Amino acid sequence: MSPNNIPSQSATAIRPLGLVGSLLLFGVPALGFSWSVLSVLPSLARQGYSNYTIFVVTFLGPLAVLFLTALAAYRIEGRPWTWASFAERMRLAGMNRQQWLWTIGLVVGSFALQILIAPLARALQGIPLISWPPEFGQFMASMEQGSVGLDLRGRWDVLAVVSIGLALFNVGGEELWWRGIILPRQELAFGKWTWILHGVLWDLFHVFYYTDLGKLVANLAITLPVAFVSQRTRNTWPAIVLHYIINVGFPLIVAKQVIG
Repeated sequence: MSPNNIPSQSATAIRPLGLVGSLLLFGVPALGFSWSVLSVLPSLARQGYSNYTIFVVTFLGPLAVLFLTALAAYRIEGRPWTWASFAERMRLAGMNRQQWLWTIGLVVGSFALQILIAPLARALQGIPLISWPPEFGQFMASMEQGSVGLDLRGRWDVLAVVSIGLALFNVGGEELWWRGIILPRQELAFGKWTWILHGVLWDLFHVFYYTDLGKLVANLAITLPVAFVSQRTRNTWPAIVLHYIINVGFPLIVAKQVIG
């Protein structure tokens, strides 16, 4: 059976997820995350909480919920708590040479596609989408510089929370939910073209980041290739690798300050 086709071994165990269900299961997390960072975050900032506390509450908090939701969805399907069953359902099978080549292609291709799509993204920057509260813009600018509002020298506890939180809840939560739970169900409804719908909806999940249409279009250079390779290989690991590479910058900045 071609990887683009529906996996026969799980076809009787999971239900198809059509358009309405897809919009719901992408839309609810998107609304929750948007509320957290565009409403709760500014409120905490105005109360004087540190960027570190704000990050844990408004970013890692919703992502932890997504992680736990993926585990709950897995269990609701009546599957046992064994690694073999979990790996099969979440598509966490071992990586062979061909899949590693797909992973390398995904990483290189996504960054190359971002360069190629950049002129179009710049042309669309004038079309506004989301208006950030001032506090959110200030928070994002500070975090990009690694400023968490604390003296980080020797704060290995902060580094542990940031590193483990991003790896487990950001990468793990999104990948287990989107590629593990949702994608196989969508394949039952949309077949070989699932990756297009999946990639677009995953892009829209991040709508709170997009102050203009250009940013939304630019991120398709990541979300569409991830969806395609995940469906083509029937393996979540390539997406996990790219997702972690994209997110590892912030823990590295924090680590540099912790070490001093």
